[in-house]
Amino acid sequence: MRIHLPLSSLLLMLPLLAGADEVYRYVDADGVVTYTEQLPYGVKGERIQTKTGPSSQTVASVATSEQPAAPANNEMALSDEQRAMLDQLRQAEQARKDEIAKIRAANCERSRGVLERLSTRGRIRVRNDDSGDERAMPDDERQRRIHEAQQGIVANCDPTS
Repeated sequence: MRIHLPLSSLLLMLPLLAGADEVYRYVDADGVVTYTEQLPYGVKGERIQTKTGPSSQTVASVATSEQPAAPANNEMALSDEQRAMLDQLRQAEQARKDEIAKIRAANCERSRGVLERLSTRGRIRVRNDDSGDERAMPDDERQRRIHEAQQGIVANCDPTS
């Protein structure tokens, strides 16, 4: 009975789909098959293109809703106030991206400096935060910090630089 459910739901939807040029089919996390004219954002699905008429064909291909619908069409329907708000959001998003890039660059330089100091110097002395006393860094701690610095470089440095 469960096998016939998707087929029967597709047959029931055919009259509704006759007017649509593109239809998408996707399966949600619960295993429910859904047919829609527009995929939800971030959902991967199968694009089913239908043509009406006597020699109707159905073509299926994989589609992903990674980007929202064309902004030019959506922006035409916006009021001046909404467009201004959209511009502010875009500027804020760009400022956020720029700030993230600055932080990553600083973290990259910090990790490179730590790696260089730990790799090129002999004995390293560290100060105890609680008492202020200095001690020689054990080799296992040095190796751990070298590994952390390498991970920081991988995470924050541009591979082309």
